[in-house]
Order: sequence, then C-alpha cells, then structure tokens
Amino acid sequence: MKYFKFITFLFILSLAFLGIYQLNPPAAVGINAPIIEFSSGRAMKNLEVIAQKPHPINSPEQIKVRDYIFKELTAMGLNPEVQKTTVVNQRYGTPFVAGTVHNILAKLPGTNSTKAILVAAHYDSVANGPGASDDGAAVTAMLETVRALKVGSSLKNDVIFLFTDGEESGLLGAIGFIEEHRWKKDVGLAINFEARGNSGPSVMFETSSENGWLIQEFAKASVHPVTSSLFNSIYKQLPNDTDFTIFKSADFPGLNFAFFNGVIYYHTAYDNLQKIDQRSLQSHGEHALSLTRHFGNLDLKNIKQSDTVYFDIFASFIISYPEAWVIPLTILIVLLFIGVMILGLKKTHLSFSGIALGFIVLFVNIISVGAFVTFIWWFINKLHSEYQSILQGDTYNSNFYMIAFVALTIAITSSLDVWFSKKINIQNLTFGALLWWLILMILTSMYLPGASYLFTLPLLLNLGAWGFIFATTSKNYLSGLDFVVLSVCSIPIILLFAPTIYLILVALTISMSGLVMVIVVLLLGLLIPHLYLFTTPNKWLLPATALVVSLSLIIAGSLTAGFDANHPKPNSIFYVLNADTGKAIWASFDEQPDNWTSQFLSQHPEKVSLTEYLPFASSQFLENQAPAFSLTAPNIKLLSDDARNGTRTLRLQIISSREGRIVRVYLDPKVEVLGATVNGKKIDNQMDNSTISETPWGLHYFALPQERIDLTLIVKQSQPLKLKVIDQSDGLPEIPNKFFQKRPNYMMPTGFGTSDSTLVSKSYSF
Repeated sequence: MKYFKFITFLFILSLAFLGIYQLNPPAAVGINAPIIEFSSGRAMKNLEVIAQKPHPINSPEQIKVRDYIFKELTAMGLNPEVQKTTVVNQRYGTPFVAGTVHNILAKLPGTNSTKAILVAAHYDSVANGPGASDDGAAVTAMLETVRALKVGSSLKNDVIFLFTDGEESGLLGAIGFIEEHRWKKDVGLAINFEARGNSGPSVMFETSSENGWLIQEFAKASVHPVTSSLFNSIYKQLPNDTDFTIFKSADFPGLNFAFFNGVIYYHTAYDNLQKIDQRSLQSHGEHALSLTRHFGNLDLKNIKQSDTVYFDIFASFIISYPEAWVIPLTILIVLLFIGVMILGLKKTHLSFSGIALGFIVLFVNIISVGAFVTFIWWFINKLHSEYQSILQGDTYNSNFYMIAFVALTIAITSSLDVWFSKKINIQNLTFGALLWWLILMILTSMYLPGASYLFTLPLLLNLGAWGFIFATTSKNYLSGLDFVVLSVCSIPIILLFAPTIYLILVALTISMSGLVMVIVVLLLGLLIPHLYLFTTPNKWLLPATALVVSLSLIIAGSLTAGFDANHPKPNSIFYVLNADTGKAIWASFDEQPDNWTSQFLSQHPEKVSLTEYLPFASSQFLENQAPAFSLTAPNIKLLSDDARNGTRTLRLQIISSREGRIVRVYLDPKVEVLGATVNGKKIDNQMDNSTISETPWGLHYFALPQERIDLTLIVKQSQPLKLKVIDQSDGLPEIPNKFFQKRPNYMMPTGFGTSDSTLVSKSYSF
C-alpha cells in the first residue's frame, strides 16, 4: 500500500503537470521555414520595425507604423487603402469617445467568393508602451499570413485584412469600419487577434452567437487549439471589450483570439521586443493562416447554427456537443445521482446524516479557503506595499504565490478531511461534495450552459465509479481495486481541470486567488478518497507537507518581491495647468510617492479628487503644487450662435495650439444637451434628464485633425453654455530653471490613464 500511495500521488501530480504543460504555445519557426508556412522568425522582422517605440493614435510614431504596413502590403502585390473618418463611440454614454481614425485595409481576392473573411487587429499602442504584444504581434502575424497566402494556392473566398486604428482609445477603428466602409456588407466571418500579456498560447476565448458550425470547422482547422465555452460564457458577463465586440454588434459570425500570460507587462513600457515570447506570435500566426486557408474554401453563406458546448483536450483536439443537450444531460445525471445514492444507502455505504455532514464540510472548506487565501494575499500586499503599484493586480513572481495558494488549499482541505473522517466515512464525505457539484451543474446548465461541462462530465465519471463500487462490494471501506477505479475515472477530470484552473488564474491574476482556489477546493472534493489514501496511516503528513511547501513559496515570493531593471516598478506622474487660475499641480494615481516621484510630489503629498480637472475621474490622486509657466491653453472659437424655438444651436471650433493628442470637453452639469455633433457626426446617445444634475455631458476626442475639431451643441435657449476644455499632450513639460532626475532603469511609466502627460484646462462661457 505504501508504494501504491506514492505511485498514486505521482500519477495525479503528473496528470496536473501534463495538462498545464500542454498549454505551452508551439515552438517558434525560423526564417528559413518553407515559404507556404507561417514563420514567427519572418514576422519578427516586421515587429522590429512596428514595436520600436510607443505609437498611440495620431502620434508621429503611429504615422510611421501606418506607412510601413501600407508599404509592406503594397510590396506583396495588394492594393491597400486608408480609411480616414471621424468616429463616435456612444456605447457607454457620457463622456462620449470620439476620434479621427486611419484604418488600413487590403483585400486578397478569391476565385469565386461566397462571403469574405475579415482578419483584424489594431495597430495603435498605448502612449507609454511599444505594443510588441498588444497588438504588434497580431499585426505582424497578419502581414506574414498575407505573404504565405500569396505564395500558396488561391482561395475561393475574398480575405479582407483590417488594421484598425484607435482600439486603445475606444474601439474607434472597428466602429468606423462597421459604420462606413463599403466592404462591411461582404463580410461573412470575422477573426480578431488581441493580447493581454506577453506570452502563452493564443486562446480562442470568444465566439459570436449561434456558433455550432464555427466550432465544428475550427476543430478541423486548428493545429493547437486552446479554447473553452467556459471562457466564452464568462467573458460575456464581463465589461471587457475588444474590436470583436463591434464585429459581434454588426452580427458578424466570428472567433476572437488572445494570449494573456504575463499580464504584468500589459500596457507598459516593457511590452517590447525583448519581453515578447516569439512562440505566442507563432501561435497567433498559425491560427491566422490555418483558419484563413480553411474558411477561405468553404461556403460562408448562412453559417449560423445552434450554440455548442466545447473544450479542448491536450490543446490537440476539441470535444463539442450541442447546447441543446445540456438540460437532458443534466436531468440524466440528476437521476443517476439519485440512483447511485439509493444504492449506497441500501448497501449502508451512505447515510442521509453522513451526506448532509459531508455537504457542510465542503461548504466550510470553501469558506475557509476563500477567506484565508484572500486574507493571506491582503497581508502580503500590506507587507510588500510595492505590489500596490502594479495596476494589473499581478506580480512578477506570481508563480510562487500561485503554487503556494494551491498548496495551502490542499493543506486546509486535507486537514478538514482528516478531522471529519473520524466522524463520517469517506463515502459520505465524498457524496456530500458531489451534492455541491450536482447543485452547481444545475445552476450552470440553467444560467451558464457553456460552463456546464465542467460539472457534467466529472459527475458522470464519479457517479459511474461509485455506482460500480457500491454494486460490487458490501464492505464499508474502500479496497485497492476501488482506489484503482476511482483513479482511472479521475484521469479525464484532472486533465480537464488543471489547465482550466491555471488559465483562469492567469486571466484573473493572483489578486483573485481567493476566488480561484474555491475551484481547487471543488476539484479536491472529487479527490477525497485519494486524499484519504495519502493520509493513511500518517494522517497529518499531507497537510503538514502542503503547509510547509506553501509557507516556503510565500517566503520565496517575499524574498523576490523587489524591482530591478528586468522587473521594473510602474509609477505615474502628470502635470496639470489651470489656465483660468494660473495654478499648476503635479499629480499621480500611485498609492504613495517613491524615490523618483517624490521629487515632484514631496514625501507627504495630499490625496484628493481631481474633478476640477478631470470631472469623470472617481479615483483619488496624489497632488502637489507645481510651478506654473506659460503653456498655451486650448481655444474655442464661436462660429455661430442660432437661437430659435426655445433652443440655442452653437457651432464651436476647438483648437489645440500645443498640438495635443487628446481634447476633453466637459459641460456644466446644469446644462441639458438636446443634441450634438462632432465633425458632422451625430452623437445620438443623449443623457437622461434624471442624471443632468449629477453627470456632466462630456466628450473625449482623440487624434485631432489639424489640431482642431468642430463641435455643435443644441441646448435650451434659457441656459448659458458653460464648458471646460482640457488638451492633453504626451510627455512632461520642461520647466525653465528646474531640473528633474530621469526615471531610473528599474522604474517605468504605467500605460494606464494620463501618466507622463501634460494637461492644460480652460473654461469658457457663451
């Protein structure tokens, strides 16, 4: 039995490791690969140009990137075009987001097109990051895909390559394509590529509705599929968006891909050429090329079919079944659960009181683990306050904490099992846990059918194993054969859950460990017999060992918690000048000053709201007085003021003489806007009257054409128009006779918000 326990332990550990290992992206392919294949080595040559520097919308660097993409497409024999237009994103209400975008489009004509395939990625980056992963990897994957398609056999369907602009500013380029471009009507399938990190496999995490046919064909075409309808179900409940959100709103069938390991590099200066994993680029590219070739020869008319439940195994093949099967399967398993439970009660393996106690034990386990892991993470953040500066909620050494929390979960779970196994047998303890699985299966089947397989399949296997055990023995203990049967049935469960838990933890980050460890508890609930085996006869050996491992890894995390040139500390600072009062401030959304920002903020800056400058900013900012010097404020010219029928129509021209890349316009909260246009584009989503006294009308405009925009506002005639205009330019100002140290190499500007920018505000009344 001693060797059997050891073999079983290694068996389970190896299965978990194997499941996670299979998530590694495919190996990078060098520049000498056959010309019809995708080569990340060749794509990297393009990325070295595109991701040299940050290239946000309407920046000089973005113009260089645009010209390069255009030139490369032309050199490959395509006839690219640039779609320049004003776009307004009205999805989220005030402040409305608008901008002038320059989408790059090229079409690879098919021989007899049924519908076109749209392959899309955005070519703008955030202001403080080169965007090697987000979204340079996708852009270069598209360029390499174009090259490979050109030298291969012709496709039946047209392929449209869309390089969108302004995604980081509010999905502006995608909206511009959907609203205005003539090729929109030709699209039969959209494939979008994104990144929220710098490594990992390219995960197909989102589909359009009625995806049955899409999943069926994706399974045929994909060479390294990492996907799950669980991700799709969860993502639909989140407020996150990509360009694919816009394509779905246009009723395009499609697939959305992203890699998201290394989220700590997301939207930072270290989203660069040195940090990107070339294998992730290869993963993106293999999907882009294989799917384009596959769908390029299919009939893309009327491809919508009923939704499917799906998931990959070993990142090698996809299992799927119609969503219509979910409820019948649920009913079948409920009946099977009742049948196996009755058999267990009849054979005296089970008792109602024992099952009830087992049910309570798992509940206590869930609460204990969730609360304790959350507390430990809170304590770690208090101990290492530097972690609070990482806005992504992750750490550079998160793998230490990830494994530590799993070990801690095993320690708590096995301790509770040891304690309660004195009061009830393993069968009751396990069936109490299975009752939780049954409830969760029913709930997911009703409300998240795409996630139901996570409970349906493990329950089916476990009930089959327990049914066999109850039917073949009348003994009230588990034999060696019983453990073998349970171990065999646990193989698919571990292979299914280990990579799923890992991907969820990577996606949600270590800051959500308390929630993710609850899923680990549920998995361990199915493995109670195995935990019992490991704790016999040395009952506290497993809990103690797991606790020591957990503490050791937490200590290792603490010892590696600092920052250095390879793991830089993010921080923020920006300068704001109020041209009305002549007052200027330094501001930061960091929790506290560090060695570098303290030269701007002092050691004890005040933490305040900056609604005077940023009316919609709900956060508190560190603030310190700054020297005020002459910066040209944004200007408003009144072009016309027409009063009739109780309303005023004002045509305004807003000019940024400083060539600000962003202009923000905020009206007094008392002003009721009856209508508005910007550069001739109507803003339809007007404010509800009930919110007028609370929320001002606002507009954020990115990429000013010739540094000016035309804004028309219709208000009540009785109301004076009061508004504030703020223009924002990249970089901090050079203040005469004032020297500031450069940011050390172990620090970097955060890519979120207004960091490392200069804002000038001025108020106007008409």
